[in-house]
Amino acid sequence: MEISIVLAQIMGITFIVLGLSMLFNKQWTAVMVEDLVKNQGLIWIAGLIALMMGAVTVVLNNFWTSGLPLFVTVVGWLALIKGVVILLFPNFTVSWYGKMNKGNIFFWAGLIILILGVILLFVAL
Repeated sequence: MEISIVLAQIMGITFIVLGLSMLFNKQWTAVMVEDLVKNQGLIWIAGLIALMMGAVTVVLNNFWTSGLPLFVTVVGWLALIKGVVILLFPNFTVSWYGKMNKGNIFFWAGLIILILGVILLFVAL
């Protein structure tokens, strides 16, 4: 189960930085999403990265118990599924990202990601 701790620390650091970036750079995040949906290559790379990160997490930490190992497993499966959806259904992904790029969605998403990152890092340390 030690791999769960390592993966939780990696996810925690990543989520904290990503959440802070989304909170402090709201306008930049919105422009980035606009650019992302206009560029098929970036969509493909985003899908590939999500697929790879999810696959690594699921292969190393597929523990359906409780607590931290379960949470890391669920996050891994969500990343894997996200990567599959992006790669197999890029038009759906572009449409969905375009719809999500309105209002305060990135503020709330950034806040949730930040909170999850803090929890993951706190529990894993």
